[in-house]
Amino acid sequence: MCWLAYILLTHMPTRKAYSADIKNVSLYLLKMTVATGQMIVQATGINPQNLRRMIGDGILTTSLNFNHQWFILTKTIRKNTDKAGFYRHRIKKYSRIIPVFHIERKTSAVLSYLASRRPWGMTEQEAKEALGRDCRRALKKQVESNAVQVRICNGEKVYLNRIHKKADMQLNHRRTNPKFSKNDEDEDAKIGVITYEEYCEAFLDCLNDMDNVPDVSYDRLCALLLMINTNRTLRTMETWIKYNKRIQTAIGMPTPVDHTTICRSFNAVSEDLLKGLFHQLVLKLHEKGLIRGRFLAVDGTHIYAYCNTRKNTDKHPVEGATWGYHHGSFYGYKVHILIDVDSEMPIAMVFSTGEDHDSLHFEPLFERFEEKYNFEEVIAVLADSAYDSKNFRKLVNVKTGGVFLPACNPRRSRILKRLKEKVKKLFDRYSDRIHSVQDALGFLTQKFLTDFGIDVGSDRESKLVEMISERFHRHLRTGVERVFSRLKALNAFERPKARRNGSVRKYVWWCFVGLLIQALAAHGKGVKGSMRKRTMLV
Repeated sequence: MCWLAYILLTHMPTRKAYSADIKNVSLYLLKMTVATGQMIVQATGINPQNLRRMIGDGILTTSLNFNHQWFILTKTIRKNTDKAGFYRHRIKKYSRIIPVFHIERKTSAVLSYLASRRPWGMTEQEAKEALGRDCRRALKKQVESNAVQVRICNGEKVYLNRIHKKADMQLNHRRTNPKFSKNDEDEDAKIGVITYEEYCEAFLDCLNDMDNVPDVSYDRLCALLLMINTNRTLRTMETWIKYNKRIQTAIGMPTPVDHTTICRSFNAVSEDLLKGLFHQLVLKLHEKGLIRGRFLAVDGTHIYAYCNTRKNTDKHPVEGATWGYHHGSFYGYKVHILIDVDSEMPIAMVFSTGEDHDSLHFEPLFERFEEKYNFEEVIAVLADSAYDSKNFRKLVNVKTGGVFLPACNPRRSRILKRLKEKVKKLFDRYSDRIHSVQDALGFLTQKFLTDFGIDVGSDRESKLVEMISERFHRHLRTGVERVFSRLKALNAFERPKARRNGSVRKYVWWCFVGLLIQALAAHGKGVKGSMRKRTMLV
C-alpha cells in the first residue's frame, strides 16, 4: 500500500506538469499555426523531452519536409486537410518556406497510404512533389517491407497497392489519365480507289486461308459479296454479271448465272462460315496493325424487318422481329457490336429481337471477344449510360484487363446527379486547359470535395475519376455511330429483304464481312485512307 502511495505522489506532479505543457503548446500553436521546436521551447518554457512525448502521443505532428523541424497540432491538420490528407502552410505571405504535413504523420505511412489508395498509384517524381522532398529511399524501403509494390509503366517506376488485382486497376487508370487524340485519318494515309477486282481478290485470299472449305463455289461467293455491298438486288446482279465483262472477270465467273442460282447460293452459305470468316478477318487486320485493340466501344442499333404495315405485322408477324423503342418505336431487330476505336472496325456482333435492352447483350459480346481474340493492349472500354453497371465493370476487367468507362446514369442518386452536373460544368469552362484527369481534379475546390465526402481511395473518388475519364475520352465513343452509319448505307443491313431469322442474320454478317474486306484491300494497296470510304469502291 505504501509503495502505491509513493508512485502516485511521485508521478502526480509530472502528470500535472505534462498536462500544463500540452495546454501551453496548444495555445501557442493555435496562435502561430506552425512553429519550430526551438520556437516552442523558447515561447512556452517546456521541457524538450515533453515535446518529443507529445509527438509520440499524437498531439503534435512534424513536417514531412525540412527534416521534421516544423511542428503543428494534429487536430489542426484534421480540420484543414485536403482530399489527399495534406495540409500545407506558408510561413509568411511571400515566403518560399512551406512545411508539408499529412494526416498519416510519418513519411513511410504517407507513402504507403498514397501509393495504395490513389487511383493511379505514385511515381518517384509525384511523391517528391507531394511531400516536398526526395522519397526514393523511403519508397524502396516500402517495397522491401511489402507495404507497396513497384512496376514499370511507360519506362517509369510506379508504386502501387501490394494486392495485384488493385495494382492492375491502378495501372489501367494511369493509362487513361492522359487525353488520347484520334485523327480521322493518319497523316500519311493515302486515299485512292479500290477496284472491284482488288476487292474480290482480297476476299478470295481470305477464303483460301480458311480451314473450313465452303460448300458454295468461290465465284458465287464473290457475286454475293458484291451484290450485298453495292446495294444490288438479285435481278440487278444477274443483269450486271450478264452485260459487264469486267464483273465476270472480277468474280471469276465465265458463264453468267440467273438470279435464282445466286439466291440458292445465298441459302447454301452457312452462318457459321460467315462468322468464321469475320473473325479471321479481324485477326488478319490485328496482325497488320490496323486493329490495335487499345480502346474498345460498345453500342446497339435497330434495323427494320421486311414487312409493309403495322396491320400486316399483327396478322403475319416476321420471325424474330418485335416492336421495340430506339429513337422512336420500330418493328424489327437489334444489332449489338463491339468495335476497335482506332480503326473503327467491328470485332464482335450479337443479333437480337427489337424489344431487348442493349445491356442484356453486353456479356455475350465480351464472351465472344474473350473466346476469339487475345488483345493485350486494351486500355479502356467505352459505352453509353445504358451499360452503367457495377457488374459490367468487373466483367470488362476480367475479360479484357482494361477499365470500363460508361457514361454515368444517375438513376435515383442525387449525389451522382450533382457530380455529373459538376463534371459537365467543369469541362464546359476549362476544357482547353484540361489535359489529364489530374488537371480536372485540380479545378475542383476542396470545399466541393469535402462536402461530397470524396477522399483518397473512397468509392466516391473512384466514381468521380471514372466520370472525368469518360468525359475525357467521350470523343472516341463516336466511332460506333460512324460504324453504324456506314453499315446503314447498305440496304441489306438497314432493311434485309428476308423474313426468316437465319437469312436476316446472314445478310447482317455479309455486311460486316464487306467492311473488313474493304479495309484489308485498302491496306494491301497502300491506300489506308480508303479503309472506311465506300465511295472509293469502284
